[in-house]
Amino acid sequence: MSTLVVVQKGSVAAIAADQQTGADEDTKCLAQYKAHPTKIVRVGESYVGVSGLTAHMRVLQSLARKYADRFDLSSTDSIFETFRGLHSVLVDEYYLTTDDNEDCQAYQSNHLNLLIANSSGIYEVQSYREVIKYTKFWATGSGFAFALGAMEALYDQTDMSARNIAEKGVAASCLFDRASGPPIDCFTVDLK
Repeated sequence: MSTLVVVQKGSVAAIAADQQTGADEDTKCLAQYKAHPTKIVRVGESYVGVSGLTAHMRVLQSLARKYADRFDLSSTDSIFETFRGLHSVLVDEYYLTTDDNEDCQAYQSNHLNLLIANSSGIYEVQSYREVIKYTKFWATGSGFAFALGAMEALYDQTDMSARNIAEKGVAASCLFDRASGPPIDCFTVDLK
């Protein structure tokens, strides 16, 4: 898994992630052994962080190149419509498996768990295309609880910027979550 965080404070949004990956519960791959360890990709004017399977990063990068004109990540509604519209592409062209106990599910899952930071704010996209806009911060991935605790403790400190809070959130996760590890990627964007 991983730890991804987004933070919005003042006029800046930040997104940060650890760089460790793993093949299974017992095997980890540290960033220094990989040519491209990042879990955050630039999509237009947005930064999008991906947690879960490593394959999701390659799929998102390919979608962003091949279907750049279909990405509108500027609001909750436009993000929802973007991923709703890309669902058939994920199934038809990327061979997304959608049969995860469909008897109990109202909708097909796209299996993506994303955080987004751009000039309009910070967002989460969950696997059933739920889109949530946050006003302070959020985290996802295996180390999310550690990151949330650290960011809550730091958020109201006046000397802490969005970048500082995001980096400290991921750093806390790297200390306590066995599936997260340094170094930390962090990107910022000015809010409108």
